[in-house]
Amino acid sequence: MSFAVLLAGAYFKPFLTLLSGFICAILVVIFHYFIFYSISDCQIDYQQSRLVLFEVVETYSEQSPYYIKASLKNIESCSTGMRPAPNAMLSITSDKPVTSGDKLSAELKLKPYRSVKNFYSFDRERQALLERVFYKGRSVGEISYLNHHRYDSLRVSYHTYIEKVTANTQLQWLYYALLTGDRSKISYEDRKHLRELGLSHLLAISGLHIGLIFAVGFYSSKWLLRVSHLRVRQSIQLNKLFVFVGFCCSFIYVYLSDFIVSASRALLMLGCYLVIYNLGKNPVRWRSILYALSVVLFIDPFALLNPGLYFSFLAVTIIFLLTKNTVNLSLGFLNRFAQLLQVQCALFVGLLPLSLYYFSGTSVIGLLINLIAVPLVGLLLLPLLLFYSLVSSLLDVSGLLSLVDSALYYGYQLLLSIPNGWRWFSLNEFSFSLLIISYISLLLLYFSPNKYVCLIPVCVYVVDSELQPEAKFQLDVFDVGHGLMVMVSHKNKAIIYDLGPQYFGRYDYVRRVLLNNIIKQQLSVIATIISHLDNDHSGGLTSWQMAGFQDTLAIFHPQGLGNKCKTTTLKLDELNIRSFTAKVENASRNDQSCLLKVTGFNYSVLLTGDISAAAETKLVESGKDLRATILISPHHGSNTSSSYKFIGAVIPEVVIHSSAYQGQWRFPHPEVVNRYNQHHIQQLSTAEYGHIRIKFYEDIYRLEFAREQESYWFEQD
Repeated sequence: MSFAVLLAGAYFKPFLTLLSGFICAILVVIFHYFIFYSISDCQIDYQQSRLVLFEVVETYSEQSPYYIKASLKNIESCSTGMRPAPNAMLSITSDKPVTSGDKLSAELKLKPYRSVKNFYSFDRERQALLERVFYKGRSVGEISYLNHHRYDSLRVSYHTYIEKVTANTQLQWLYYALLTGDRSKISYEDRKHLRELGLSHLLAISGLHIGLIFAVGFYSSKWLLRVSHLRVRQSIQLNKLFVFVGFCCSFIYVYLSDFIVSASRALLMLGCYLVIYNLGKNPVRWRSILYALSVVLFIDPFALLNPGLYFSFLAVTIIFLLTKNTVNLSLGFLNRFAQLLQVQCALFVGLLPLSLYYFSGTSVIGLLINLIAVPLVGLLLLPLLLFYSLVSSLLDVSGLLSLVDSALYYGYQLLLSIPNGWRWFSLNEFSFSLLIISYISLLLLYFSPNKYVCLIPVCVYVVDSELQPEAKFQLDVFDVGHGLMVMVSHKNKAIIYDLGPQYFGRYDYVRRVLLNNIIKQQLSVIATIISHLDNDHSGGLTSWQMAGFQDTLAIFHPQGLGNKCKTTTLKLDELNIRSFTAKVENASRNDQSCLLKVTGFNYSVLLTGDISAAAETKLVESGKDLRATILISPHHGSNTSSSYKFIGAVIPEVVIHSSAYQGQWRFPHPEVVNRYNQHHIQQLSTAEYGHIRIKFYEDIYRLEFAREQESYWFEQD
């Protein structure tokens, strides 16, 4: 691509501008990556502790061990560069409370930050990269408290003030989000309701909010000058002064919102528009969009990883396409309503592919609700909140907000009474290629004289989809760190083997990974089998039962999970699924693990729980058919398992180790890796590849890895 642009620039002089911009963009990305987003050159060994000076940025637990986000000011034996201090997620064991702002010194065991990576799940590793969290670790030994730095910045003081004046209201999270841009007070349920109602965008500080603040600053300064009767020389252009005051008000508002993407975009567009206008140029709105986008990406090209960037700029582009001329202030009510309806319909259609891609669905009723909600929130509620927040420091006007709060809460409850089927439409399989096809078709529909041309990309996609071979069945080995969670699916039916670990008594991968994959693939779970009751295999059991899958345990565990699983055979259409255990005297819980063999279409998969070499020997001596195409290694690749005799009996083509990256036990063990290598068996580890998916076709099987397919170049090891 670089060579093609260079060649075009050499022969087509007007193309030189694009060439210079292309080169500039590459340099900007490289600069940002190495200064702000690349990990330091300091070599970290997790087995070795280092004395680290750090400052607590945020705490996530209220008792020891404290889980915190910290800024590492100094790491022993690491040179201090000019780049900003890296952040780390730390587990700190301390008798004293640890709070935000504390400066501490402690011996830490650090390692590069790495999270699990699964298909259809929130990418914590990418989020950590954006927040410059490069390490994770834990404290060893004593901790020295140096001092406490109180975060009393203007932004924090403003947030505290807004939280105070909006307290005791039923919709405090709404008012707090509108005034600060901080959505942390919105509960999971309310987020879900807002998304289903198509109202999530109202909480983002957008052009409507910035324009309103600018207008308040502009006209307030104009009014103050008039009532003050100040004499001003005629040579001074007062209009520029009013514009400057209005822009400063908007800037302060965006600063207090912590420069979130939508607010920054709106502020930059306003600034570009005002500069172009001030220079006497035609303030073409396309220029303001282009300049604002360029400035946003120049400041931080990694903003492209934020979905809000696409929603924000695309929404403004759609509005500009529909309102080519300046809005006529003399329009009547009906004409204004018709224009608003047209804009809302266009925004619904234009943002639909993005919504389907990022959220796997769209709000059905949102189009109608927004006709009332947008003017209500943008033109009435926000000005009222601004007035209330300014006046509350002088007068007690809480009764006014209480009255408005009661009316809004009543309306919100009415919206929640709308049946779920009317609120949200789900479309789980919406790929990136379909996203691109959708926007190509929409562009052709809008710009092409022949509207039927827009059907060509759709037809190509449909034909290509029909020609793609369909997998006979699928194996998903999820990335759950040290643990195991596997799903076998065939014809929209699935069997679950183990449910992964649970951490801190509340966090597991059932809700955040397994259920997402089941919904995305539109699967119906037929049966669940728990190999044994160790936490790393059954930690997600409570969440699984709460999700409504209690009855799926009955087939393999009719006598309860405390007893060995039932030795039985289950038919899943063309797949044969057989459960069995090793007959070991005085067997440990690991050796009581329930094994599962899946056979069909000339392939087989063997799942082995945590059996040891003793159980493996009994299985081989019993004469059971253990041969398998794919083997899930016993006990995550521990050296107590995967004996030569067992490997020779299974002779798999691929073995998968479900293990944690640089975990406590460093699985798979080097000797185990060597044993499989001696048999020339391909080895894969979830620690290295993340979520591993195998699709079995008529003659071949294909491997897919979340860490390769879901990663960009800067996220690679």
